[in-house]
Amino acid sequence: MNIDDRKKIVARLLSKAKEETQKETDLIRGEQNPTLDFIYEHIRKYVLSKFLLSFDCEETKIRELAKLSLAKTMKIDPEVIHSLDYATPCDHATSESAKKVLLLFAVQKDFGLKPNPEKIAKVEDLHALAKYVHEAEKIR
Repeated sequence: MNIDDRKKIVARLLSKAKEETQKETDLIRGEQNPTLDFIYEHIRKYVLSKFLLSFDCEETKIRELAKLSLAKTMKIDPEVIHSLDYATPCDHATSESAKKVLLLFAVQKDFGLKPNPEKIAKVEDLHALAKYVHEAEKIR
């Protein structure tokens, strides 16, 4: 496969992911009084789409999902990611931590949530993320 074919495949994957995340965002934002279960179901799909993972993925920890996403896109074993990856320019932050932070930022931006650094920093899994969004949705 040549480089142009690879670029087309990546562009299609990213476009599909963007469509899926927008769909999930619209569903949550369009719901009048969304339940925590409703938000969890759609925030899960949002994150899996954002990370280019399939909906049958059962992992719920955001760092683990980030690791799986990196492994998939880099085509290496997920267990190897952490031991190989320390981005020294970022004060030794790993790519999985950076990916998690970017995801949490995207959630706040995409759902139009007022940033709450203290609360968002405590989000470690999809259940906590759904609760964060649910509580923020109740305030709006």
